[in-house]
Parts: sequence; C-alpha cells; structure tokens
Amino acid sequence: MSRTLRSLAALVLLAGPAAAQSSEFGVRGLGIPLRPISVRARATGGAFGLFDAESGMNPASIALVGFVTASFQTVQGWRHSETPAGTASVQDNRYPGILVSGPIGGTPFSLALSASGYTDRNFELASRDTLLLRGAQVEVFDTLISHGGLSDLRAALGWRQSKAVQWGVALHLITGSNRIDSRRAFGDTLYGAAAERFTMSYLGVGASAGVMARLGRAVTLAGMVRADNHLTVERDSLSFGTTKLPLTVSGGARVQLTGRLLVAGSAVYRNWSVADKDLVAQGGVGSTNTTELNGGLEYVPDPQRPTRRPIRLGVYHSSLPFPLERGDEASETGVSLGSALRFVGGRASLDFALERIWRKAGAGFKERATLLTLGIGIRP
Repeated sequence: MSRTLRSLAALVLLAGPAAAQSSEFGVRGLGIPLRPISVRARATGGAFGLFDAESGMNPASIALVGFVTASFQTVQGWRHSETPAGTASVQDNRYPGILVSGPIGGTPFSLALSASGYTDRNFELASRDTLLLRGAQVEVFDTLISHGGLSDLRAALGWRQSKAVQWGVALHLITGSNRIDSRRAFGDTLYGAAAERFTMSYLGVGASAGVMARLGRAVTLAGMVRADNHLTVERDSLSFGTTKLPLTVSGGARVQLTGRLLVAGSAVYRNWSVADKDLVAQGGVGSTNTTELNGGLEYVPDPQRPTRRPIRLGVYHSSLPFPLERGDEASETGVSLGSALRFVGGRASLDFALERIWRKAGAGFKERATLLTLGIGIRP
C-alpha cells in the first residue's frame, strides 16, 4: 500500500459518525439534511462546494489535488426557536466531517475518503396536558428525546483528463441511528411514570459522478449527479421497512472576475418526494422535493498568496424536505462570511465561517441560528 493510501485509510478510520445539531426542524422524517461542504464553501454560502477539493459534493473536485491533505471541522451553534407553544434558546456543538485526499503517484488519478453528516435528527420536545382518568382531571408531562442522525461515508476517485477537464466518481455508505426516549409523568402521585425506549437503525448505499471543465481562462463549470438507493430501516434489530432516498442533481459556475476576485453560483435539486410514501407508511408526515440556490465570492488581498487571509461572503436559500405538518412548506435561508490563515509554510491551515440562518415553516414555527465553523487542514 502506498504512503498516500495508508494516510487516507488511517485518518478516515478515526472519523466517527457526525454528531447531531439540535433543531425543532429535525423532528420529522429523517431530520435536517446536512451539506457535505468545507469551511471555505460554507463561508461562500455553499457556492464553491462543487469546485472545492475539501468538500464532499463533487468527486471531480479532487482530481487536481497535488498533495496528501487532511481536513477536520467543528461547529458551535446558538439557536433561538419559536413555536405556538413557546420559545427556547439552546447551544450545541457538533463535528460535521473529516476528509482526506491525495494523488495516486505516477497516475492522473486522485483518491479521497470522507465522513460527513447526511441528515440530523437530534431534538428534545416537552409538552404539558390534562387527561380525564377515573373521572378526575390529571395533569401529564410528556418528553420526547431523539439522539442521532445519518452519516455519509464516501470513497471518491478523481481523474485529470487534462488541465481543463476533470472527472470523478464516488461510492457512498449511508448509515446511522436514532435513539428515541419517550417519557410520561403524572401530576398525581397515585400514577407511576411511564417510559419507552427504542433505537431506529439505518443502512443504505449510493453512487455519485461529477465533472469540472474550464472554459478559457476565467470560467469554470461543474456538474454532479448522485443516486442513493433504498434505506433499510430497523427498530431494535427488527425490520421496520425501507425508505427511498433521493436523486441529487447539481450544477454551478465559477468566474475569475479579476486577479483578486472569484465569484461562484450553484443550484442543487433533490427529489425527496420519492420517500413520501415510505415515510407515511412508517407513521411520518411525508416529504417534498427541494431546491437550493447558492451564491458567493472570495476576495484575495494578495494574488501571489491566494490562501492568505482571503475574504469570503455568501448567501443561500433552500427548501426543507420534511414539513412539520402535511401540506406545509419549510425553508432555510442563510448568509455567511469567513477567512483563513496558513501556517508552517502552508502545510497547516485554519479556516473559519460565521453563518446566520433563518428557518420557518407553517404558522408560528421559526428558528434563528448562528453557527461558527472552524476547519483545520494538515498537509503531511
């Protein structure tokens, strides 16, 4: 095994499933879809995701990697949620992904292994009600807690057809679980508390392919298609059914406006409606198709050192696939900014992205979140 392959395998084996990001919008379906993008792409609203070798979207983006590189992310979040029942503010931390890539020596190929979040379904809900028991009104307190989500494990191969054209293919393993804890307590001590605990486990596979093509000196186009198969669902190791996963299609353009300014835009479409029938059969609300639009820029103060303290800005808007109520529409809008520092002669890097996100669905369901993402990159 070559040094490149040994480094890739060792680092990805250290990556566990992505921890969850708490949100009221992760209650339905499979939770909130997560974007497998780097800190740089996140700071540009996701617009650079198709072109960025440290993102897990387009396997063609790794074709131009010249060195073995490892990157790791951590996210700190602050959220304020509003529902018809009240408001709440929480703070959480997660580790959305790790990616290792490098060239295969003596060939026009590059390899990348990554672990990132696919969906997040981590939440805690509490409610209070009154029931008529034995002719008397009894107050009850219900709590529903979920920990978990789905992770996307990817092995990607990139091919440099030429300096202008690159191709890529990837295989995906989608796995994860939700640990559900449901509890009921009674205001009358004559009644004992009740609890139910179970685990939902998931397993599926997928494949993706992508291309990047440079037109002239200023314009680069990119496209990606990904097909995920059925997700096998088990409840406490017993078969619970299957859930069809969506087809993802994405395309974008990147333009070098000047020596210092790079802009990009992209769109992502997923036909999540294919999961609607399966989710309803499993007792859920269902799902709808989603569209995501991104735009962003990167300004480089020193063109001779483009990775030194760049200024990144971005915006995106996306519909969410799992409505809180049947027939409702849920959406997410975000703005972002970020930069980067390089150390040790460019062998180590620190990227950051600060995002402000607004989510809404139906009447009275809103959420505001601030996310600080830090990324550490190492080139051995």
